[in-house]
Parts: sequence; structure tokens; C-alpha cells
Amino acid sequence: MPKSSTLNRFPLFGLFAHQAARHMGYPEDDARLLGYSTALLYAIFKAKSQSKKEKGETEPKKELPKEIEDKTKTLQFGGQDFQVIYGKGKRLKQTVVGHEVHDGGEYDSQIKAKFPEGWYDRLAKAFDEYLEGHDPEELNKGSMLFDLYKAWRYGNKVGFNRVDLNKLIDWLHEHHEHVAKR
Repeated sequence: MPKSSTLNRFPLFGLFAHQAARHMGYPEDDARLLGYSTALLYAIFKAKSQSKKEKGETEPKKELPKEIEDKTKTLQFGGQDFQVIYGKGKRLKQTVVGHEVHDGGEYDSQIKAKFPEGWYDRLAKAFDEYLEGHDPEELNKGSMLFDLYKAWRYGNKVGFNRVDLNKLIDWLHEHHEHVAKR
């Protein structure tokens, strides 16, 4: 039997958040930025939580340069407030996550490039089908987006931070059918 493909949860959550943004009606470039930023935000939350458990102390808060802080606006996505910088035509240009400025190009190198060959498109389609049964407005409220992520991650995790991709595809198809029958 061939070895199953696995992937770290960070790029998977980034792709899932990207597909959710598309489902909510965001243009592709905005969805790429929100996908990366959402995965990064939760990775930072997880690292800070782990650090507090291990050290029992908090790190000093970094300050943003005033010229950047003055440009930011708040955007709610997936139940979280993001500090964003808009470009032309009210399109998202950058986000501020972890007191650092990020752009959509990071999606390609930090999310898309991490997938084994053939898996990115296959999982994007499976996430789209899974999200079809969910109201886009509901995905933007409370912890709905994160709760959906946790459900598929916990159902298919391998070890501490990896997900079995074959099991994930099957799980998404099964749960898409279940949601569609409601």
C-alpha cells in the first residue's frame, strides 16, 4: 500500500480560509491575502498560547510604525478583526498580522508552494464543495470558520500538526454530502 500524503496544518488552513473568502465573494487577490493572514494569525495565537504555558510570561508588544498604523482600517473576516491597508479600488493591499505587514504574494510561497504536486487544486475543489452548504455570512460570524477548520483537522490529523490528505479528501466529500442533504 502506498504511503499516505500528509501536510502541515498551516498551508491547509490558509487554503481553506482562501476558499472561504472566495465563497464569501472576495476577489482572488483579496482571498489570497486573507487566506495567508488567517493561517498566520492562528499560528501566532497557537505559538503565544504554547509559549505562555512553557514560560509563564508574555513577550513585550511590538509597536507598528506610526505611518503604517495611520493607514490601517479594521476588516472582520472569519470572526476575527484584521488590520488592513487598502489599495486602489478598495482592494486589499496588505494586512498587519503579528505587528508585521504582509501582502498576497506570501500566499504563493507560504501556502500554495507547500502542497505536494496535484494536491492544491484537488483540495481547493473539495473545500469549495464542503463550503457550498454553509452560508457565507455565517462563515464571517463568531468562530464558525475556525470551528469548521477544527472539525476537518481533528478528524484527519496525523501526529501533532499534520493532516492525512487522502483521509481529508474523503472526509470533506462525506461531510459535503451530509450538509447538502440537510
